[in-house]
Amino acid sequence: MRQAHWLVGLAVLTFILAPTGAGAEHRDPLNEKEIDEMRESADWPNKRLELMTGFARARMTAIEQLRADAKAGKDRPTQIHDLLQDFTALLDEIDDNIDMYGSHKTDMRKGLKLVIEADSEWQLQLRKLKEQSPEEELSQYSFVLTNAIEAAKDTGGSARKELQDQNELAKDKKLNKVYSERSD
Repeated sequence: MRQAHWLVGLAVLTFILAPTGAGAEHRDPLNEKEIDEMRESADWPNKRLELMTGFARARMTAIEQLRADAKAGKDRPTQIHDLLQDFTALLDEIDDNIDMYGSHKTDMRKGLKLVIEADSEWQLQLRKLKEQSPEEELSQYSFVLTNAIEAAKDTGGSARKELQDQNELAKDKKLNKVYSERSD
């Protein structure tokens, strides 16, 4: 009986501590300056989408610079892995913002066009990364690369669909210009 209580206690302790350890591994894809810019743009979906698109482009540019740098060293695959994770997290955030602002009928057509344009670039860059990476490096980030490719495809699809919906709402003058001025 005493051993059963000890095992239950150990299981509870493991359950309580597990999220703490997993949370410690989480990295924020944004730096402090980018976080501040995002906070300041909360009411302006076009600005917010423009910022996030720029942040995602910056991650892709950093990946291309790493690949072109012959002196990048042995940790290049790890750096590319981390940048791909950040890129994917940013695309997930773009999708979340499209859903949120879209559900409140807030005009973001200009930002959606930026996302759609960037999506074409991203898909090309990701495809080139997959095709041109040395096999020994690709094996170290192929999973996150696959996730990034899927995220880019999903984000582009979401943006295209929402732009179509927004254009219909605009015809009927049913779009809010500012998020905080929504009626719901």
